[in-house]
Amino acid sequence: MIVLNNLISITRANFLPLTVVIVVTNLSAAFYSHRTFSVVNAVVVLFAALLLHASVNAFNNYFDYKSLIDSRTVKTPFSGGVEVLVKGKMKGSSALLVAIMCLAVAGAIGVYFLTLFFFVLLPLVVYGTIAIVFYTPIISRIHALSEIVAGSGFGVMGLGVYVTQTGNVDCVALAIFIPVTILVGLLLFLNEFPDVEADRLGGRKHLVILLGQRRAAVLYVIATAATYISIVCSVLFGLVPASVLVALLTLPIAYKASCIVMKEYENTSNLVPALGLNVVMILLTILLLGAGFLIALIT
Repeated sequence: MIVLNNLISITRANFLPLTVVIVVTNLSAAFYSHRTFSVVNAVVVLFAALLLHASVNAFNNYFDYKSLIDSRTVKTPFSGGVEVLVKGKMKGSSALLVAIMCLAVAGAIGVYFLTLFFFVLLPLVVYGTIAIVFYTPIISRIHALSEIVAGSGFGVMGLGVYVTQTGNVDCVALAIFIPVTILVGLLLFLNEFPDVEADRLGGRKHLVILLGQRRAAVLYVIATAATYISIVCSVLFGLVPASVLVALLTLPIAYKASCIVMKEYENTSNLVPALGLNVVMILLTILLLGAGFLIALIT
């Protein structure tokens, strides 16, 4: 039981639903645009995507433990890392092994899909591998790359899911890629606010550190608005069906989160409700995007 709890903690399993909704949404979009669905490919790619996300989290926790970031952060339900390594409940080498094993199994699945869709998937696989392995030790220490790479990494994962069903990347896939990339970037971005001092001491150079929390709060609001604008534009340009606009139902949640962020950006305890709303907004918006494609099929 202790080993299982440590695995759940080090892989941050409570964040894995993000991967599920991204996979489901891209599967829905692929079925809408090509009227094709492989159950086997869907199950296998979901398993691989969950392993990749678990690997990212385990690598991040390992490197944050080694750099002492996790020993300095103020823990919230949504930020601050995990304490399983800091408190000695699990060895750092064990966390690294979990990360490598998850990546290796996902990589083996990736090789299988490469035999089916080599030229389309290869650049996605290469980008994803670089993002996973080098994110915490290198990318997070390069000015303003953290949020971009994290967001686009999950966006690329979604493109990979789409390819496993359709064999190509088209306008529908790209129309999902944009809001997903922004939303996942926002998930990391807002969670960086409480960790800003610990991250600075640990050598990170993300946007909250570079901009300061006040200007970062403004950027959060702008990026949130850009998510919904991208969805509306994809409909106006005829890339996706109008039913995808159901994703705009999360606007009130986004508005409430933005109001709290603009007021409480320096107060961690008062910012926590916004962190929670941000997670809900992101998961629901992505899920509703997928629902929008299914609605289009039955109307």
